[in-house]
Amino acid sequence: MEPLSVNTQTLVEQDALQIVHTYAKADLDFVQGQGSWLITQDGTRYLDFVSGIAVNALGHCHPAILQAIEAQAKTFLHLSNLYPNAPQIALALRMLELTGLSTQGGKAFFCNSGTEANEAAIKFARKYFDRTGSPERVEMVTFLGSFHGRTFGSLAATGQDSLKQGFGPMPQGFIHVPWNDVAALKAVVGPHTCAIMLEPIAAEGGIMKASAEFVAAINALKAEFGCLVIADEIQTGLGRCGSLEGCKRYGIQADLSTWAKALGGGLPLGMVLMTKAIAEIMKPGDHGTTFGGNPLACKVGEAVLQEITAAGFLDGVAARSSQLQAGLQALADKYSWLGELRGDGLLLGIVTKKPVADLVVACRAQKLLVHRAGADVLRLLPPLNISAEDVDDALARIDRACASMEK
Repeated sequence: MEPLSVNTQTLVEQDALQIVHTYAKADLDFVQGQGSWLITQDGTRYLDFVSGIAVNALGHCHPAILQAIEAQAKTFLHLSNLYPNAPQIALALRMLELTGLSTQGGKAFFCNSGTEANEAAIKFARKYFDRTGSPERVEMVTFLGSFHGRTFGSLAATGQDSLKQGFGPMPQGFIHVPWNDVAALKAVVGPHTCAIMLEPIAAEGGIMKASAEFVAAINALKAEFGCLVIADEIQTGLGRCGSLEGCKRYGIQADLSTWAKALGGGLPLGMVLMTKAIAEIMKPGDHGTTFGGNPLACKVGEAVLQEITAAGFLDGVAARSSQLQAGLQALADKYSWLGELRGDGLLLGIVTKKPVADLVVACRAQKLLVHRAGADVLRLLPPLNISAEDVDDALARIDRACASMEK
């Protein structure tokens, strides 16, 4: 037998040869994660303030997640939704309890990702009005700068034209208005409106918070026209904004909410929560998924919720948020090209007058992983259990990165 050949190509080289180039990937070869850190093949450590784009809410290799995976792997990994699934039921019950929907008869639908959760919510909202005698109510109002996913329905809902170019006609019925523009919103909501769909904080679009007037207008229009409100909690929920639900933190009265990212602790998992009125009109065959609510992912989801809802956890998020914001403000005072602080909890950003892509690269040179949001915002998404020491370390690395861009 011929000996197996040894691949001498780097991980980056192999990726370029084998994987479709739909991402501009960094020249890094991570092989291990530990808490707030990622480690490359040669042992170099990077402080991770991307967290898998808000997925790794408990950092890397958290003991509770590892224990949940091991326990569930000894029973079964998959059942399909043809049969009841105990981890799925347990996770649904806990989320319904935490959001107050369990006492109101609300229910959950599981899927695999954020875009699938938003696809499902769009379908459920339209089906609700079709089944309740108003099939003409198909229009959905979303917002410029929003991001709801890359499958066709979610992409149509997304308020970023650049992401839609080259894919042909989008699904119809989506109206996009400027963020925080109350007059524009009132001009388009009416008797044909099915739902208003929004993120509590528009993260990908530049970490834009909803004004109090904007939220009040959404709630008033819902009451006036009977439309639904869909809260996209995929990035904002589960403690990222400092509380379990971003919509309740900012006063948004949602009928459906969509969840993913942190929910699976690193495994693919999405969820839609809905009121009793919507859940009651759904019938077998209205929607489906092969892998949604996978037992392994749901078992991990239970572990994530147990950690996030533990006494004092969200107090820790608030403390680290205040520490990080104070440090970012000090940097804004030091460097004239840094500007407005944005966000809440540990979904934070800072506006930069210099190219944000250059700042991301400069931070990477300091062994700090950060991300961008919109055209000019540096986005920070550390694990929710980040230590005070790691926050100080990150701020020092951003300082050195900024200094390197002054030269």
